[in-house]
Amino acid sequence: MSGNALHSPKSCRPLVALRMGVMTLSVVGAALATAAHAANVDYEGEPLGPLLPTTQLVFEGPLYVQANGESEIVDGGACAPNCPDNGTTYHLSHGQGFGGALTISGDEPIDLFSIDVAEPAPGVGSILLLIQPVPAAGGEGAGELLFFDTDGIADGPGGQPDFETLVFPDTWRDLDAVVIVSAAPYLGLGLDNIIVEPETPPVPSLAPISLGALALALCVSAVWVSRIGD
Repeated sequence: MSGNALHSPKSCRPLVALRMGVMTLSVVGAALATAAHAANVDYEGEPLGPLLPTTQLVFEGPLYVQANGESEIVDGGACAPNCPDNGTTYHLSHGQGFGGALTISGDEPIDLFSIDVAEPAPGVGSILLLIQPVPAAGGEGAGELLFFDTDGIADGPGGQPDFETLVFPDTWRDLDAVVIVSAAPYLGLGLDNIIVEPETPPVPSLAPISLGALALALCVSAVWVSRIGD
């Protein structure tokens, strides 16, 4: 009969339902892993050389980095011994005060997690950085002006690490921009590894498992109804 055919064990297989649930979990898991990928500006692949003032560099996101004054993309190993080195390409600002400020921004409000900074040249000693967040209108960001003294270590290739990582408070979220200024002495700064979104492991969703279990339960129920009908 057509009524029995609808509930026949051949028409509804629990194993198929379970496989469907597992497949759904795999797809959702892949999507979550992609969404959790960190946004990291490391300047790798950028052409080396000087940049004109107000040149805006565009990175994936999109994320923008702009120097108010003179700056350049350098390889620390190649410009030694006159610049800091971290073994990779980075952004070096030469301007004075706000003329040498570096501004980080995006098309959408950004959540700044951390940056790597260094003194602009060996022998400069510690520099004072003023880092100003610009909260987005209507956003939850409430970061305040941050003062940061670098460790004064910039000895070029070899020796001690020239760059250090500055991790921002949780309040540095929903920002239109972040402005970084070398306040004293007015000699610029080195900038690298701008982390806008920290890399976190994806959180598995229970929804696909629940859907698979529901489908399996329905199939089992259908088989039971079919047997009663028989």
